[in-house]
Amino acid sequence: MATNRTKMEKRIFKASAFVLLAHILFKLAGFIQAQVMGRLLPPETFDVVYTFAFENGVFMLFLISEEALAPAFLPLFMRLIDRGRITRAWSFANTVLSTQFVLLIIVALFFFFAPQWAVTICTKWSSSDSPERFDLAAYSLKMLSPAIIGLSLGSTTYIMLNAYKRFFLAAFGDAVWKFCAVGFLVVGYFLSKDSAQMLAWGIVAGSLCKLATHLYGLRDKLGHFKVEFNFRHPFIKRLFWLMLPLLAGILVAKVRDVSNNVYFLSSLEESGLMQANTMGRKLQSTLHWLVPYTLSIAVFPFFCELVDEKNQAELGRLVTHFGRILLATFIPFALLIAVISVPFTAFVFKGGFFDETAVHRTALALSFYTFVLPAGAIEALTMQAFFANRRMWTVTLLGMFFSLTSILFSWAGFVYAGTNGVLLLCFIAGGFTLSRILKSFALTLFLKQSAPVFPFKETWTFLIRITAASIVAGLGAWFTLSRLTAWFIHPRVLDHVDLANRTGDLIKLGITSAVFVAIYLAATYALKISEIHELYSLSKTQLLKMRKRKSA
Repeated sequence: MATNRTKMEKRIFKASAFVLLAHILFKLAGFIQAQVMGRLLPPETFDVVYTFAFENGVFMLFLISEEALAPAFLPLFMRLIDRGRITRAWSFANTVLSTQFVLLIIVALFFFFAPQWAVTICTKWSSSDSPERFDLAAYSLKMLSPAIIGLSLGSTTYIMLNAYKRFFLAAFGDAVWKFCAVGFLVVGYFLSKDSAQMLAWGIVAGSLCKLATHLYGLRDKLGHFKVEFNFRHPFIKRLFWLMLPLLAGILVAKVRDVSNNVYFLSSLEESGLMQANTMGRKLQSTLHWLVPYTLSIAVFPFFCELVDEKNQAELGRLVTHFGRILLATFIPFALLIAVISVPFTAFVFKGGFFDETAVHRTALALSFYTFVLPAGAIEALTMQAFFANRRMWTVTLLGMFFSLTSILFSWAGFVYAGTNGVLLLCFIAGGFTLSRILKSFALTLFLKQSAPVFPFKETWTFLIRITAASIVAGLGAWFTLSRLTAWFIHPRVLDHVDLANRTGDLIKLGITSAVFVAIYLAATYALKISEIHELYSLSKTQLLKMRKRKSA
């Protein structure tokens, strides 16, 4: 039994490594894109073109497709494949793809011919009060509308690749479209073209490249693809009923995102607050994609196998085991980022239009959003366990409740803060973070009804030890950073070398982070927290295997 457990964990870790490699490329492209956009796009253009038109317009629709379809489609498609019913599996997949394509065409045409309607609904901009923003937002939505088709179809081919456990090319498609968008933006800069227009063209081209990458990954299956509308297929009805609760919850979540990221902030005349909110989420989003999301993609097929075998005990053990490793990593990391948020933001983004004011606003949002990471890690694992068990309504109702809770916090900030944009930003980011923490706690409690996850006494003892170790390390890092900052601005130091630029930020980040890591590792050893050492051992073992294969 122990041997089987070890094999399962190694298979999951190996699958995670392939997805992680592709996601590193994806997030590297996203990091470059954020830097380029922050420097080349004025704050008002960034707010309208990227934050509204792309992130909370086109990309939001893509996420609705991905988040509603993936958990429902994958278990059904895999079940048919595992049973050797290949023809029926592909009839099911082709019906989904064909129907999805028709619906996407309709949506894209709507955004192309009536973008003003979306701007009016989602923002407080109007053709009379904010004509420049209103017109730019409508134009951007029109330009970006074709990307909805490529990105959303790519979400389904992504799932199909995962079903065949071809994780790398599935995730690599996301990296391709990001690099394509960055390439267009950079070329446009050197050719003195309009940056907003080049960004839109790059995203559209990238969406097609993503789909092409996935089709290459399925090249040996291309003979199975055909236009088909077999609505009598028994799994189509099952898919609909599995998707329905997810779709309801996701729509509420997207209303939350549009409200938090666009609607409330668009009421202020001040530009740059949407940018700060968007950029502040970048690190949390990046790391969530690289680790918890990557792991959740890898574990989902294995969770489905365990549920089909009715092995809830092993499912609970895996969720608990990987959850503790993630918590031991992200709780201290969130505290470290809160300490070094200002020099980190300045080092990564400062330059061009991204000035000192933008740095401090973004650092504030970053401090709040990074604390989503521990909760998001547990949420990612527990939700996949619910999906594997086909318990969609539990996830949906909890998601809807806590999405509305986040909107309520933002609305309270909107009423209380008035024209104070920074205070409103605190309410939005802080309310979102708190709602996600409460959601992960509720998901865990409900999952305990069917699987033995996170034993109460052991879990609270573990959390107390991790928190204590993190706080001690955080205090040491804060003291180190404050002393370094004071030393850097001392007249005697400034007379010899200027450390107020990126070099100074890099030195402060390096020394402060090293102090934090050293104290935290010492504290984990003293408090007998073994998860960090276990993560190191698993990573080391996997790297040694990869080296042996290369040498062979």
